[in-house]
Amino acid sequence: MALKERQFVDAYHDNEADANRHMSFVNAAAGILALIIWALYLARVFTIPDHFFPVVMILFPTAAVLLFVPLFLVKTDLVRRPAYKYFIIFSLLAVVIALNISIPKHSLLFWPFIILIANHYYNPTLGRVVYVVTIVAMLICMYLGMFFGEFDENLFGGGVILKDGTIGTVETFTERKELLDQLAKNGNNRYIKALIFYYFPRAMIVTLFFMVSNLLNKRTYKLLDAEIRAHDEQEKAKTELEVAKGIQLNTLPGEFASNDGVEILGELRAAKEVGGDLYDYVDIDKDHVAILIGDVSGKGVPAAMFMMKTITSFRDFATKGKSPSEILKAVNKSIFKGNTDFMFVTCFLAILDKITGKLVYANAGHNPPIIGSNKNYKFLNSKPGLILGCFENSNVVDEEIILKPGETITLYTDGITEAKNGEGKLFGESRFLNVFNKKNYTCTIELHSQIKDEIAEFVKDAPQSDDITILTLRYKGDNLQYDQKHFEAKKENTVDILGFIKDFSARHNFSGEFTNKLLIVGDELASNIINHGYKNNGGPIFIRLLFNEDKKEFVLTIIDSAVEFNQLEVEDTPISGEAKKQKIGGLGLLIVKNIMDEYSYQRVNNKNILVLKKNL
Repeated sequence: MALKERQFVDAYHDNEADANRHMSFVNAAAGILALIIWALYLARVFTIPDHFFPVVMILFPTAAVLLFVPLFLVKTDLVRRPAYKYFIIFSLLAVVIALNISIPKHSLLFWPFIILIANHYYNPTLGRVVYVVTIVAMLICMYLGMFFGEFDENLFGGGVILKDGTIGTVETFTERKELLDQLAKNGNNRYIKALIFYYFPRAMIVTLFFMVSNLLNKRTYKLLDAEIRAHDEQEKAKTELEVAKGIQLNTLPGEFASNDGVEILGELRAAKEVGGDLYDYVDIDKDHVAILIGDVSGKGVPAAMFMMKTITSFRDFATKGKSPSEILKAVNKSIFKGNTDFMFVTCFLAILDKITGKLVYANAGHNPPIIGSNKNYKFLNSKPGLILGCFENSNVVDEEIILKPGETITLYTDGITEAKNGEGKLFGESRFLNVFNKKNYTCTIELHSQIKDEIAEFVKDAPQSDDITILTLRYKGDNLQYDQKHFEAKKENTVDILGFIKDFSARHNFSGEFTNKLLIVGDELASNIINHGYKNNGGPIFIRLLFNEDKKEFVLTIIDSAVEFNQLEVEDTPISGEAKKQKIGGLGLLIVKNIMDEYSYQRVNNKNILVLKKNL
């Protein structure tokens, strides 16, 4: 079944189920009416032949019970069954038939009601079937009412003149039969005249009701079909955008990086499904790493396509021996070709020498980065060269500074500084710089978390107007040794994870006491990710272990792609016999706080990132 057809069927059944629920209450109301009429018969307000009275006494309570049944089924799955509507409609029709036989002159208005009820469903065929059944039932009920129901003068051509000269009624079946036969002999055949003057006018009224309600039914049916078609197109476009978003995010670096001498973290949050911001970082060789950020003009799919072309060109030209300006000039020529839409991109590119800390950079019309450390951050002075993509040649130039160990450089797009609150005020450069100098940050994750919190607090409920991208490089410049590995999130792999940690501890001569504590931490955190993050369905777990021999500092980084799951969120209470009562993830934090010196959590690019530090 095609997607559109399946969506239409689902929507049709949803509407039908909703109509069934409403009709369950309508039937219950009709059941109450049946009980009221039954009580009036008991009180002899309505008069019917004596031989038919016992039938009525059984018929109406039975009908009432039948009408109340849907009310008790309204919360069950039966309301979604296709046959359920037939049970509702034809049980109601049965009651109308009983009423028209018993009290024909008081029940005529119920026939159009049945037609309207049937067309309450988006089913023209059902409406036609009920119409035919109603027309036939009306005819049968008219003749049965002549013999069994309350006396109706319209069916007999007026009241009956009794022997004493008064006008009255005849009640028994035999008397009515004799009266009708006598009238026929006298040229007043009530069987034919009732058909012509009683039945046909009422049948025409019912037909008119059917035509109007059935036309509305068809119109609603077509509107539903058109709505599903429109929804299908929207879903198709949404799906395509989701695919484009996935392709775009997969183009960017996927993980927090912390290796020889540097720590790098990049994040992108598009204002729409896809955006034009970009960032990247690549190891040119073992001693040099390049970081790039860019902002494409425009938004949406065209900007995303231009962004991917830019980032692909950067990776092609970011090779050993080339300076940032040479790389950007090559990128410019590449994206200039075929740029018929006259799009452009601002870029900032820097290359760091991890041995010396020398940072060579070039600016192509982008925002100046922020550099510094320990509440001593400032904007980097740079010469804003020409934007890329508009002209065949670019005038960007190289500049350089020396980063000291522990200093960071943060690249960003104007989606941060130009973020607006509900009053239209901008977040601004000053407020952005103040976030850096607000406190000391132990890692890039903590810095990024603070930045996002400050922006969220400023804009509150105001919609995001532009893409937000931020990329931070922290230069360590220390004697670091590390090992990293991917694992599948399965219970049986916990042993391998602990073995990986134990081997690293042995190679670096960690004490037996710290090794055991570290294994407890690793076991608790990995188990929480497997059992509660991935819910035992498997997935990737990335573990990176670093040891700074100069500072005697150990860093454990755990990254997973499970649902957002911060196992460090729990009140700070000492470990005791009550620890088992902590919520999921609580015990992990208690252990961390008693073993590790620093810890942080961040949700980046749909990944959970835990960073734990210990001074040995």
